[in-house]
Amino acid sequence: MELLDTKLDHATLLNRELAGGKSMGEALAALADATGNAHEQLLSQGGEWPLGWLELPQGGPWAVDCQQLADRLRTDFSELIVCGTGGSALGLQAIYAALDHPNAPLRTVRVLDNVDPTQALHLAHDLDLDSCAINVVSKSGKTLETMAGFFHLLSLLGVAQAGAAPALPSRIVATTGADKSTLRSMAEEGGWATLPIPEDVGGRYSALSPAALMPLAFAGVDIDALLDGAKRFQEEAISMPTMQNPAWLLAAIHFLLSTRGGINITVHYIYGDPLLALGGWFRQLWAESLGKPGAAAMTPIVARGATDQHSQNQLYLEGPDDKLFGFISADQWLADPQIRSSPAETPPLPLNSPPRSAALLEGLSFGEVLSASREGTRDALIASGRPVYEVTLPKAGPAEVGAYLQLWMLAAA
Repeated sequence: MELLDTKLDHATLLNRELAGGKSMGEALAALADATGNAHEQLLSQGGEWPLGWLELPQGGPWAVDCQQLADRLRTDFSELIVCGTGGSALGLQAIYAALDHPNAPLRTVRVLDNVDPTQALHLAHDLDLDSCAINVVSKSGKTLETMAGFFHLLSLLGVAQAGAAPALPSRIVATTGADKSTLRSMAEEGGWATLPIPEDVGGRYSALSPAALMPLAFAGVDIDALLDGAKRFQEEAISMPTMQNPAWLLAAIHFLLSTRGGINITVHYIYGDPLLALGGWFRQLWAESLGKPGAAAMTPIVARGATDQHSQNQLYLEGPDDKLFGFISADQWLADPQIRSSPAETPPLPLNSPPRSAALLEGLSFGEVLSASREGTRDALIASGRPVYEVTLPKAGPAEVGAYLQLWMLAAA
């Protein structure tokens, strides 16, 4: 697929023997025949499951409202503080981290997502209160961590209002449920702007809802491209035959390994720090969606490549064979500096015998070394017989990130 490259055919995955004597490849084919049209079956659950997230990539008036409100805030404020936790924060944090870059920095968006006293103190110490807007995100308006942070910021802003700062109502946005929300009632009484979280969108599926889109638009993210990537991926995936649909295949692989393959842990080995926060988002999606009695659940783990090769690979290569490994990476980075043992205008390293690593690394880019590290760990796991797959973004752009999010939301559902 144009937006994502998924490699789900490594021999240690497809040839893995499952309970009953079938290989994974044989079991996938049998399951595809028995399943029929998985997307139609998913839609048939609409009366029981909240499936509004399937419509979010279409955008619509609420997406326009997010952009317009963000544009208005940008005229008066240089920073946005988001009070939210769990699904009200992880999607925003993951997308922001993936798209922020020193060569094209996003406007500052900070997230107050915990009741940790040190986080609150650091935030208060770093803030220029006159330059900050606040977005409080809670579907019910009763989330303890979110409202604690919000009330704390309100108290700080109240102290600051003696100056010439913009009036309090003009700097607050409440993103909340459309009906019966405590936060919506507060917003109406306070004269704050509001954005909706659709009732049929659960928190862990809200990464493409106003809960994340307004802060991302404030930061400078092209939210139309983000939504379009998710839309294009979904349309292409559901039009494919079942055995070619990467979302269905990932779901089926996890299901079969969990129920018949002795696997109870799924590891996202993420190579590229911009993508690392996507692991935290996936962890909630997978754990909260599938961590239910009778579900084919796996415990989601996030590993950081290449750093965690030195802290976790011993377990992964030689420990219990109870893990599925997904290698997540990008083909290109916005910038990729070369490694030099010495600046060109200075003499070489003052060593009689320079280390072999200096010669090996000379002239390579950091991205090339990162890719080599990823491929080496992947190949070592395959040599150890561990099940492995890969998901690669051509680049870490908004459309590709949108497609990645939709891939895993479809797979989880």
